[in-house]
Amino acid sequence: ELTSQSTLKIDSPVKLRNKDEIYQTKERTPVLRGLYDIPPKLSDVNITDVSYENDDGDDKKYVTNVTVGDLPTCDGSGHVLHYEVHHRIPRKNLKNDNANGNEVESSLNNHTTNSGIIALFLHGGPGSGCFPNHVRFFSPVLYEYVVLLDQRGCGRSTPLGQVDGQSLDLLVEDVERLRIHLFDKGLLPGNVVYAAEERASSDTPKGVRPWDLILGGSWGCTLAMAYAHRYPTNVRSMVLRGVCLFRPREIDWLFGDPIEYSNTTGVSSSIWNMASKVFPDGWVEFRKGSGVDEDSKLSRLQLSSPSLRSLITQPSSNAANRQTYEENSKPNNRRTVLQGYYHQLLGSDPLVRARAAQSWSRWEMGIYSSGFGDDNAQKNGNNRVTSNRNDSVGSQTRLVTWNPITEVWSHEDARVWSNQSLVSIDVNDDESNESNTISIVNESEVQRLRKFSDGLLSDNYLEDERTRTSTLDSRNQQPIQIDTVYKPSSTVMTDGKNQTFDPSSFIPAQSMLTCYYSVNDEYVLRPFNSFLSLVPPRGIPFNSLYSSSLPPSPSASSLSDYELATKIAVQNYYPLPPCIAIQGGNDAICPPDTAIDLHQAWPQLELRIALSSGHSMYDPIIAGEIVKAVDRFGIALRFQDET
Repeated sequence: ELTSQSTLKIDSPVKLRNKDEIYQTKERTPVLRGLYDIPPKLSDVNITDVSYENDDGDDKKYVTNVTVGDLPTCDGSGHVLHYEVHHRIPRKNLKNDNANGNEVESSLNNHTTNSGIIALFLHGGPGSGCFPNHVRFFSPVLYEYVVLLDQRGCGRSTPLGQVDGQSLDLLVEDVERLRIHLFDKGLLPGNVVYAAEERASSDTPKGVRPWDLILGGSWGCTLAMAYAHRYPTNVRSMVLRGVCLFRPREIDWLFGDPIEYSNTTGVSSSIWNMASKVFPDGWVEFRKGSGVDEDSKLSRLQLSSPSLRSLITQPSSNAANRQTYEENSKPNNRRTVLQGYYHQLLGSDPLVRARAAQSWSRWEMGIYSSGFGDDNAQKNGNNRVTSNRNDSVGSQTRLVTWNPITEVWSHEDARVWSNQSLVSIDVNDDESNESNTISIVNESEVQRLRKFSDGLLSDNYLEDERTRTSTLDSRNQQPIQIDTVYKPSSTVMTDGKNQTFDPSSFIPAQSMLTCYYSVNDEYVLRPFNSFLSLVPPRGIPFNSLYSSSLPPSPSASSLSDYELATKIAVQNYYPLPPCIAIQGGNDAICPPDTAIDLHQAWPQLELRIALSSGHSMYDPIIAGEIVKAVDRFGIALRFQDET
């Protein structure tokens, strides 16, 4: 999957104690920060234990012991979770090899510490999966343990693509059960420091530590946020990439019918654009693949509203009001195409499913790869441009960043002075000013990065969301029933090489689960609907729902100052952990709107927008920002533990 990213490999990890090597002189050519050494691909699905080496110089070698395991869920759904634990150990800490290597193997299995930093990676989708390459974002110097989890129905978890027993609530509990399981089995080191803070439960072994860092991307952001909300003392820091909270406006952006909204339709006017309008040619093909224009059952979706509507008030018990509600809601089903795919992808016919998955992938990957180029720039009624092409943006490595300590937006260059550096280069647009001052960015420039929505405080959005979410958790909701759709005339299918294959063995888990979660969003997200809406209940100030304390940015002039500041800053647990969010300004899957909304509601979040980058975590700028953020937290956590 990731061989094309081999150019991102760097020579060595960050040297923590030698600032002369971390902060090279500015005479060097600036570079983009890259990933760490490539681990091997674990192709054997039955493998339970393997080791590999990271060669970081003659005196810096790390041996990684990989433990692979399965964890059955306990809700009766039959899901079995697949996980990997990558344990990095300095070669110098191991016994010397003997002729058979048995001594090293024994030393690997017995080597453990109580201070090794533990990271968890949460993949996107819903429906994607983890790969060993995801470990490359974590320095072996800083992170002794990296845990990869394939969520329900994803990757190597079984049964693949199953939608029964799927919800955000269950996924959050899976993450927590995995944490306890790994400590209970001795795969992660316990620590008595945390024993007193554990929940009073006989199922929780003594000394179970929090996750030191969770890295989540796209849908993984949603899961990370929900987990931190429910278990705020069980995660110490987070890095989010391609910010997604799976709100109705985000789903409607990507999959909604191209409907013109107004205040008279019963739909929030804060949604003013959709991917179906920005990418009209791709949408035409995507609609064809949904079957809503061919099958009589699916075509009726245009005349009936979904059972789980978003942004439309639930009807009262009064019969007259209910009838009025039902009549008014019929034309407001703005997810007819999405529901067409729902019945095809989750139906019983494998050929229908395979064809739908093929069309679904073309739509998503087309948007994923093209982004908001000049050809896709469109304007709405208020002359807002969806493209982010702007002469003031500057170079392709330009960032717009929110610093929660200084409380200002500024421009930065994503490049660093060496490929071990933690600090981006400050950018001053005023070339006549020779002083090393920060280039301040106006809030209006940041708001122009939006692609489909206004801010959280616009129009009646706050009240709309409060009304929508107020009764969600108390409703007796169920997923939409799957209908049988038309049978295709052909029973075979060809792949991209014009070779026929049997579709009955093809399970497109990502398109199936993404579609299932998108159609049943209000059901699968409960009880987190209100939390993820970013709208606090009445009486709670808008920007006080989320709070945390963030380690300060390192100073390029003095690492010792950074060490001291970090010791002071990272002291306590907060309702949400310290967090750095990294967003692509050209991301058409998860546009910047959600990241900017999250910043508005959570000003203590550090937000870093790479203006020219898209959705991929392997985009060189996005990848570099992830590595720098993960390293910053690794240093901060290590200093905190040492004190």
